[in-house]
Amino acid sequence: MDFGQKLKETRNMKGYSLDYIEEETKIRKLYINALEQENFKILPPKVYATGFVRRYSKFLDLDSDAMVEEFQSLAYADEPLIEEPELKKREVKVDFHIPYRNILAGIVFLIIAIWAGKFVLGYINQQARVPEPQGPTPPRVEEPVKGNRPDKPEPEIKPEKAVLLIQARQDCWLTVAVDGESVFTRTLKAGESQEFEGKESIYIKAGNAGGIDITYNGKKVEPIGRNWEVKEKEFRVKS
Repeated sequence: MDFGQKLKETRNMKGYSLDYIEEETKIRKLYINALEQENFKILPPKVYATGFVRRYSKFLDLDSDAMVEEFQSLAYADEPLIEEPELKKREVKVDFHIPYRNILAGIVFLIIAIWAGKFVLGYINQQARVPEPQGPTPPRVEEPVKGNRPDKPEPEIKPEKAVLLIQARQDCWLTVAVDGESVFTRTLKAGESQEFEGKESIYIKAGNAGGIDITYNGKKVEPIGRNWEVKEKEFRVKS
């Protein structure tokens, strides 16, 4: 059974409509139909299209790895197979093997360092206590009061941050990374909006660059591209 036929027959067997699949998987009906018809030319860039195949296959309880491999061999026969990025937290396993003797030596060293520090500080304080010569106390001269002039407080400098508001006039596939971490990957439908805030930078990649309005730190910016043009842009906080 062909790739597209397998998707379509499985969907029909489960009784799913294209509208239902679009709502559940957040994949545009246009792209779902393109996969079933094997019309790969209208699909978005390779990494997004591969992600659509994997998500759609999993939703239909198909072997997603096999479907992705078959899709890439059909749609990108002249290109190497790639694996689409998934927003997964990487588990970092750190094994601590600290010998008991090293721990004991560290504790002893810390105790000695604290004791030596107190000893040196006490010696310095003792040397600093020089007796003052006895003599008559000089008269106290009071300066005239010229009025209370409180010191003017220094203005508080608030760190600048990046606040990005994206409003969709048309459906737009969107990927957003805040401070180097991916936080958003899906289609932003017409009429929807999303706001992102970062301390250092906000990176966006839009599949329909002319179909979204972007406001950065309260100021609307020029479109980053034309309708249905794939564009990317990074907004960085000024130092």
